Amino acid sequence: MKRLLGVIAASAFVIGVAAPAVAMGSGDAYENMQVGVTYTVYEPSYTAGIKARHAGGPDLCSQGTEQNLMVAYGKTNSQRLTITEGNPMCSDIAVGQKVLRITINGSPAFVEAYCDPASSQKCTRADVVKHGGHLEVTLPGVNGLRSTRIWIETYGGNNLSAQQLVRIARSLAPVGS
Repeated sequence: MKRLLGVIAASAFVIGVAAPAVAMGSGDAYENMQVGVTYTVYEPSYTAGIKARHAGGPDLCSQGTEQNLMVAYGKTNSQRLTITEGNPMCSDIAVGQKVLRITINGSPAFVEAYCDPASSQKCTRADVVKHGGHLEVTLPGVNGLRSTRIWIETYGGNNLSAQQLVRIARSLAPVGS
């Protein structure tokens, strides 16, 4: 009987400790990341119907630098995009030709298409669908947090359009707003 009571007490202790640990995570990668950084984390309300499949990624930032947030959307054989946020960014993004300059929430932004660098033809917005590309913008900090550099990239052969990248960027809102 003492052994049974000991097992029950130990189980109750483990459950009591584990429950608060689970409750601390919101289940939303964007909200969870905001807790650990001093730059403003932005979350899209529109993702062209593509579901998030992975948040995080390799630890690319050097020690003493805040980590970047990277959320991958889509599957291998479907439309894919990634949204990377940070200040500073701890990695690089592909370089393409600028095909569109716009304003996102009051901040200057641009879209680049990943055209063939050997081609003598000028890239156009349509090349984002053909070859992939990205939108880049730095959005302001809110509530005492710092500004955030954001890359929205489409790649893999079944790419989003430049207009869809713009729509995703325009849907970005600070977490908790």
